[in-house]
Amino acid sequence: MKISEADVEYVAKLAMLDVADDEKKELAEQLSRIVEYVEKLNELDLSGIEPTPQIMTSIKYAVRDDRVAPRTGSSDAGRTVKLFKVPKVITER
Repeated sequence: MKISEADVEYVAKLAMLDVADDEKKELAEQLSRIVEYVEKLNELDLSGIEPTPQIMTSIKYAVRDDRVAPRTGSSDAGRTVKLFKVPKVITER
């Protein structure tokens, strides 16, 4: 799949990034090479390979029971002091 400069512009706009015009061509080429590599990986025959559900089996994960508890802290402070209001940053859909 070939990534175009228009694709780079579109993704940059979604990510709210400024990309210089002279960088768009280079980024499009680099992204195209990455996508081509991933497409090559899809060609591998993995029919005889079992999926690996967990790679690191020696690590024990901490678990706890889920409990419903009233929330305290920042939400109360935000209502009384109004320190947690931020300006809207997403302006387009």
